[in-house]
Amino acid sequence: MPRRPASARARSLLLTRLGLLGALALAPALGCLKVPLDESAAPDAAGVPATAEAVLARYVEAIGGEAALRLLTQRTVDSRMAVLPEQGCEEDDEECARAEQTGTFLLQTTARGQLYRRTVLGDQVEERGFDGADGWQYQGGLLVLDDPDALAVSQEDAILHWYLDYAARGVKVSLGKPRERDQAGAPAQLDAVRWESAVPGVPAKTMYFDRASGLLREELVEESADGEQTLEQWVIHEDYQKVDGALIPHRVRLLNILGERSQEIVFTTTRVDHSPIDGKTFAAPELPKLKPAKDIALDKLAAARDAAAAAPKEIADQVAWARAAWAAARFDELVRAAQAALKLDAKESEALLLLARLRVLEGQWKEASSLLDRAAKAGVRADIVAAQRAWIASHNRDFQGIAKALEATGPNNAVVTARYRAFVGQPLVVSFGGDGCSASVPLIDPSSTMPMVELEIGGKSVRAILDTGAADVILDEELARELKVPVRSRTPVNRQGAEIGHGQVDALELGDVTIRAVPVDIFNAATIAAMSGSDPKRARAVIGVRLLEHFQVTVDPQSQTFTLVNPAAKCKAALQARRSGPAAPFWIHETHFIYLKALMNDAEGLFLFNTGMQGVDVAANVKAYAHAAIGAPPLRRGQPTLVTVDAFTLGEHRGERLRGAYGYFEQDRSSDDFRIDGMFGLSALGGGAWTLDFPERKLYLRPAPREAANK
Repeated sequence: MPRRPASARARSLLLTRLGLLGALALAPALGCLKVPLDESAAPDAAGVPATAEAVLARYVEAIGGEAALRLLTQRTVDSRMAVLPEQGCEEDDEECARAEQTGTFLLQTTARGQLYRRTVLGDQVEERGFDGADGWQYQGGLLVLDDPDALAVSQEDAILHWYLDYAARGVKVSLGKPRERDQAGAPAQLDAVRWESAVPGVPAKTMYFDRASGLLREELVEESADGEQTLEQWVIHEDYQKVDGALIPHRVRLLNILGERSQEIVFTTTRVDHSPIDGKTFAAPELPKLKPAKDIALDKLAAARDAAAAAPKEIADQVAWARAAWAAARFDELVRAAQAALKLDAKESEALLLLARLRVLEGQWKEASSLLDRAAKAGVRADIVAAQRAWIASHNRDFQGIAKALEATGPNNAVVTARYRAFVGQPLVVSFGGDGCSASVPLIDPSSTMPMVELEIGGKSVRAILDTGAADVILDEELARELKVPVRSRTPVNRQGAEIGHGQVDALELGDVTIRAVPVDIFNAATIAAMSGSDPKRARAVIGVRLLEHFQVTVDPQSQTFTLVNPAAKCKAALQARRSGPAAPFWIHETHFIYLKALMNDAEGLFLFNTGMQGVDVAANVKAYAHAAIGAPPLRRGQPTLVTVDAFTLGEHRGERLRGAYGYFEQDRSSDDFRIDGMFGLSALGGGAWTLDFPERKLYLRPAPREAANK
């Protein structure tokens, strides 16, 4: 019968099960038990114990007796550790551990319930501690603090004399079926005790005690690995030696078995010490103050720049310079490098494509299209060129053009292509009332860092969030049903079958502005409700960038207004009136992602501008925080992790002592392979008025009155 391969989760359990249960709690100090042997628990004539309590009491006597054991109030155990090659692997299984690894294991515990352990395996070091109140784990520079569930496990795991006072801890024991052979199949008389901790995170186990000596020989935990296979974990205690009046196993083997696969880890004790342990050993370590990490993208750019300067006639060096500038999001430098390459060869395909991509980000459609034509003739793949043409069509409201371009990118985009094919008419046709140039509507809550306005759809007044993190207008599904919005296509969003519906509404109105043939995405109502928080008058819609980019938009908390300005030539004065204050250029990638250059502390980066971001000011990836000399703070499982950003500088605006989310933002590259470092929300801008000037691709910031007065 063919062997079923282990699932990824089962394989992970098999290879890494060095946690609270097994090897890291296996050395001579586990949990705790103690019940005196009374007449009713006496063994029968064959020596078979009558109760589990009797087996455990016999074990206490065998290893030294309760009186002697209680005199030992702390213990340090040093061991060598050998992780043996995995057995039973398929020949072509690349994840099989075929080489032996060696390391060390240190375990320190006290009768007061304190724990410190240190595992070194290769270049991996893991530390864990419990000081009697708080538990923690430190590995790879990350300090993780125990949540309540993990804390309860740590409290049980930390007890030195696990075999004493166990009933008081809520541990339930029962007599199991004895065995006549050990785990390896050798003859043995073993009495079984089923051990069930009151702590939810500690799995039940069966312990087997040698009937002749009373010593613990084996422990077994069985756990479902993938719903089909059972992972067996055996802990085998050998080579008991007396140290300070207590018998302690000096060889402990951890054996993981999953189907036909198995792996053994052997711990050989080199030192047992009962000397006092400094209490600071058990406390969480203080995290070191970091120095700024090197920015590899900038280092590569500097090297490429130097090489290009040293060989100005070598086209390959100029192209490498352009490539490095693109990757580092040094877009001004990219232009110089690409132009240097094209001066040497006007048909250099990569330089043409990089420059075309930049012009798409800048909204320079005519030049971008011309460069894409040249790139295609120079041999750039048709699907790569088509993807850029799709973005151009998207920003020019040409949905049929999007569909045509996406078709050329290949079958993977068939679902998205169908969405645009299904759209009827010319999308997002704008008409201004009033003076024809500008229209303002009140902000619902000017003090909020998430701007919201009232718009009208189908005669209904609807609260909407202005969210630069979204592409289109989004409606909640209940509102879509009320408005009888036909769903023309759907896009799957996950493997569980959830979908986003796509349709269109005839028109929506924002003050004196009417926008007709509006594409809409239809989301679960709870998703949009969560975006607007606990407000009883929750938002039911979201306005994204694809609509906003057809205007110059200003949010002014002081005047409590949201203003749209017509980008037409006749409205030059109205546009210019809001082009005041410090300005920073921005780039739009794909359908709607708005990026700006910023400094986090003194480290440069490219950040997504997300007006729908709530709760924190900034979120960055781990590399970006490291560039800014911000390390991982103590993490608490299940809770958001925050860091302090001393300074966040955007153009001339500088925010100080901002709250940053750590471990939330993971992306570090765009689909076009330039750097992305994080994102920031409106709270990072200081509460003043701001203008997204889409025609000029600039963000203008005007400080709040209090901030301006302090300058």
